[in-house]
Amino acid sequence: MAVKIEWILICLILAILTFAYDFKVKNQDIHKSVKKSKNLEFYDISFSKVDTKRLISIVNAKYGVVSGNVLNAYSVVYKDTQIDKLMAKHAIFVDDYLYLEENVSVYKKDGFSCFTQKAIYDKRLSILSVPEKFIAKLNGNTLKGDSFEYYLKSKLLKASKIEASLEL
Repeated sequence: MAVKIEWILICLILAILTFAYDFKVKNQDIHKSVKKSKNLEFYDISFSKVDTKRLISIVNAKYGVVSGNVLNAYSVVYKDTQIDKLMAKHAIFVDDYLYLEENVSVYKKDGFSCFTQKAIYDKRLSILSVPEKFIAKLNGNTLKGDSFEYYLKSKLLKASKIEASLEL
């Protein structure tokens, strides 16, 4: 009663296929669980957004965590075509919005500067919203108030409860 080589080969092929199928199924389950809890962590990061013709924006940060489509960054400096420098201790990037917290400073090339504790920047529409008390300066003039919206493209600033100091 000798075992034929054909039967040995068939059993061996079936064992290999069973092992390979079982390994793929288990491996796919591992990848699914990793994708759900995926976080990327960065130190001393710099992100540049460019199109085919020019540089659109630059983000520099000491530390950052990406979870889904949200970037949490700390000690942030942001620059784009409308703003020369936007700095904050903490920033959250979600889609076209930039939420800034703690010691927020905004500087433009035309001399405008603003200091506050919270700000929201809509990158697509180029609107800077400050929902808290602020101090803004331009050409030696000082503006203090409770909140404002600055439309950067049209250079229109709408503020509430303002106190101004003007150089004439």
